[in-house]
Amino acid sequence: MKDDINSLLTDNPDSLKWSENQVFWMGSALIFFNLVLMCSLSFYWMNPSFHQYISGKPL
Repeated sequence: MKDDINSLLTDNPDSLKWSENQVFWMGSALIFFNLVLMCSLSFYWMNPSFHQYISGKPL
């Protein structure tokens, strides 16, 4: 059991290489969700009907 855990916790960063495709999709997803969050927050603050739809209270 101890050997299995030690094999997972390696100090060699070369064994943890990411493919370029993986990095691209992770970065794209991060940017996409960040933009969705910023747009949603902007609509929530500036659009009274969207604010009322989300919160149930008028601005």
